[in-house]
Amino acid sequence: MRYFRVLLGLGLVVTFAGAGEVLTETEETVRDAEVVSVSAKEIVYKVGGKEITKKTGEIRKLDLRDVDRIGTDKKYSQIDLTDGTTLLATEWAIKLNAQEKVNFLELKLLSGPAVKLPIDTVNGILNNASDDKDRNDWRNRVINTRGKEALVFKRVVMRKEKSGKEVEVIDPDTGKAQTTTFNLPATLGNADEKGETLEAAIVLDDKKDEAQQKNFKQKELHGIIYKHTLPPKSPAVICKVVDTFGNAVMASKIEKNKDGGVTVTTPSGASMDFELKQLSQIDYSRGRFDYLSALVEKLQTTITPNELDQIDKLKPENKWYVYPDRSLREGSPIKLGGTSYRSGLTLLPDVELEYDLGGNYRQFDATIGIDDETKAEGEASLEIWGDNRKLDTVKLNFRTTKNEKGEAISPTRQPQKLSLTIKDVEKLKLVFKAKDPLSGLSISVSLGDARVSR
Repeated sequence: MRYFRVLLGLGLVVTFAGAGEVLTETEETVRDAEVVSVSAKEIVYKVGGKEITKKTGEIRKLDLRDVDRIGTDKKYSQIDLTDGTTLLATEWAIKLNAQEKVNFLELKLLSGPAVKLPIDTVNGILNNASDDKDRNDWRNRVINTRGKEALVFKRVVMRKEKSGKEVEVIDPDTGKAQTTTFNLPATLGNADEKGETLEAAIVLDDKKDEAQQKNFKQKELHGIIYKHTLPPKSPAVICKVVDTFGNAVMASKIEKNKDGGVTVTTPSGASMDFELKQLSQIDYSRGRFDYLSALVEKLQTTITPNELDQIDKLKPENKWYVYPDRSLREGSPIKLGGTSYRSGLTLLPDVELEYDLGGNYRQFDATIGIDDETKAEGEASLEIWGDNRKLDTVKLNFRTTKNEKGEAISPTRQPQKLSLTIKDVEKLKLVFKAKDPLSGLSISVSLGDARVSR
């Protein structure tokens, strides 16, 4: 059996057991490597008895053991923190600290550890994360609701028969009742001390000027979205730690605890303990470059509804404008010029994304165009701004024409690779505008592998 000895902060050595891999920054995969030590400056590992030393900047990831597959019958919730950490929990409750009059969150992770978090570290809670469709919807919903608070509900779709009786609408593909998920904008208040209810001020009718205070049972909510953001002076991420159940923790600090495991602290200040056998992966790439789709904690979304949407009284919260890591087609990756991208963004007009980079990155890269498998028609432009300076504009023009026989001819979709210097830029802004209202209803833009590098 091979052992992994990973040197952590303060000179402490922690030992991991199992077979593993080292992925270098040049995409070289070293299999069956025995990791000897990891420090802030270098990583030492053995292959075939030969000891190799690499600078930390040359290593992208250490794989210690596989992530366990969660059983389909396992019920769990998903908690998103302001620093990008994602936690999967079997139990959770928002409780009131009666003495300090502030809320806090208690939860138990799928992998076992009990965690207690200040509520201002929490970005959102999805009550039932066991369903793939609910998780996909949730990610889009949180990104598109950035900067606002909301309670999220899930209801069975009903229809009224001629007799006046209401019955469930059945999905012909699944044979199950159809459901709809919707946001209820709210100002979130205090929980009770037992963690059973949550107070919120809501507007039940658009015509009413005053919000109504109501208590909601936490376990009956589909989800909760906060508008908390990560403080600008929070410590930087040094790595991402993944446990054997898929909890992904952004770590600003790792140290050995008194029980022989590790204590991981996130930039938001959340702290949690793990046994060594619960750790699956330590990923260092997060410290050197970040995909925009993963920088939810640094994102502010602004939406300007299309004129035609306004006429139809379609509210921004009822339409997705940002699709992370996918095209407009459900479950399909971004595909530009025949190349598929696992990471990226797809945007609808008219949306503005502002990332608080804090001057910590040097370069922005992306492949930009209209997805190969997405229907499109019209003209639009994507502007990239660094603070108050426009860095570049990518124009999109996709209009179907006809040949002499009257047959439709679609133009080519040639993507454009973009690389921009963003040294010292505090705010990176992406602004996607349609040329006219009709274009706004029928065109989109995809950014494959959109990322910022240090």
